[in-house]
Amino acid sequence: MEVWVVFSVLAAAAQALRTAVQRRMAAPLGSYGAAYIRFSYACPIAWLCVIAYDSFAPSDFASLPLSFWLWINIAALTQVIFTVLLVQLFSHRSFAAAVAFSKTEVLQTAIFEALILGVVVTTQTGIAIAIGVFATVMLAFVKTQFSIDHIWQSIRSRQMAIGLAAGAFLGFCTVCYGAAMKAMIGGTLIGNAVYAAAIGVTIQAICFGAYIFIVRRQEFVASFVQWRGGAMAGVWAALTSICWFAAFANHEVAPVRAVGQVELLFSIGFSILYFKERVSRLELGAMALLALSIVMVLLD
Repeated sequence: MEVWVVFSVLAAAAQALRTAVQRRMAAPLGSYGAAYIRFSYACPIAWLCVIAYDSFAPSDFASLPLSFWLWINIAALTQVIFTVLLVQLFSHRSFAAAVAFSKTEVLQTAIFEALILGVVVTTQTGIAIAIGVFATVMLAFVKTQFSIDHIWQSIRSRQMAIGLAAGAFLGFCTVCYGAAMKAMIGGTLIGNAVYAAAIGVTIQAICFGAYIFIVRRQEFVASFVQWRGGAMAGVWAALTSICWFAAFANHEVAPVRAVGQVELLFSIGFSILYFKERVSRLELGAMALLALSIVMVLLD
């Protein structure tokens, strides 16, 4: 199995676990507080990983040119904007519909990667990405009133614009992360991924922390008071970032994110096994399409 595939699947699994912790902490912390713990607690953990790696492989890190700092800052800041937009969707009644539009992120990633880095996916991968996006949109809509009228109303809504914007910022930031990884000079795959993850999450912890300190100070304070519950989000978030960065360094970004959609299958499996939720035929069909899209990317 390709190295980038292994890291993509590991990233998706860790991301599903991180999201589960954030959902559990949303009640005591609030939406912004639950979003912040992925950055605040990941920051020290990521730097501990840097120290641990350096103790085993000293002087094995890459040099960081100006282009790296440019890309990593743009990526970190645009991911913070994505997080703010996603949190704003929580307050809308058509939350599931809005999130569905944010799931176009993989398709937008392919577009941004072609425009910014000049990397164009193959026809097969492009079709697979389109199938995967359709499947994720189906999964997001399936818990709502799934009808043509409902979808049409959602398309014309403000939530649709926010959802598409969230997907655009996430797609753009992943391409920038990929560019940052490829700008690093020397080093090893794991060392570079650990180093870049620590730098990126530090920028995010500072910027998003400053933002919610101003707009949601109570939730900012609560995120540290409830450290016992929030710390695990940092563990999974740090692991997620390291694995994504390793995959980005080893392969093109769009196929990596396409395979990373396996996170949805992990999340649904978690819901079935632990929460005993029933799965509808529509969900099974969407899951089959999503699995098909991932297999098509892997076979390309």
